[in-house]
Amino acid sequence: MTNPRHVAILDLLAENGEVTVQHLARRFAVSEMTIRRDLVMLERAGELIRTHGGALLSKAGVIEFSFKKKERECAEEKQAIAREAAALVRPGMALTLDTGTTTLEVARAITRIKPLTVLTSSLAIASVLHAHDHVELVLLGGTARKGNPDLTGWITEENLKRFCVDLAFIGADGVSPEGIYTTEMNIGRVSQAMIAGAKQIVLVVDHRKFEQKSLVRFASWEAIHRVITDSQVSAKTRKWLRKLGKPITFAACA
Repeated sequence: MTNPRHVAILDLLAENGEVTVQHLARRFAVSEMTIRRDLVMLERAGELIRTHGGALLSKAGVIEFSFKKKERECAEEKQAIAREAAALVRPGMALTLDTGTTTLEVARAITRIKPLTVLTSSLAIASVLHAHDHVELVLLGGTARKGNPDLTGWITEENLKRFCVDLAFIGADGVSPEGIYTTEMNIGRVSQAMIAGAKQIVLVVDHRKFEQKSLVRFASWEAIHRVITDSQVSAKTRKWLRKLGKPITFAACA
């Protein structure tokens, strides 16, 4: 969306669940007729559902806002991690990009490297790379996950078995001395398949993911070749990370 007022309306909807035409008109100092036209346009775009005198956020809008919110969290740190990740990529390489907002930043950071072959289960990453002619994009197929723009399931896992790539950039929901974690079993199985089909595995996570565990441990540290995180990682975490004997980069924000 290019209209800043439309973006602001959706932000208010996400925060409050519902808005009224009168409130929006006062908030943006425009007429109620202007607000009604805004709501009509946003409804046509599938972002909201108009009600009598106001609007509710649509299901698609809720999902999109949730993903955008995650994307904005630690945005500078994720961009710094992505720059360091891109420095490992050479022209002609084949890569796998895991789903998530950190790997999404990696996708943006590698767009100037040509040529590349990129495998991914993330629809968000596919949308970033699709327009670049020098990137051979392989979307891995599978079942669209509810509430998230990515693919999982046995089709995804079976398709990954057909490939051997140079680098796999893997994200996580939790990282501890015991291993690497995610919140869902389906995501864990896809990540395991990505790890099995790559020559080198690079874990890309921001500092918030350390010292916590999620439902599924999908990888041990033996499977990880390199770690790229940000400079906000605590001294306690740095201590045990260094004991792993892996190359570690603590990326500094620009």
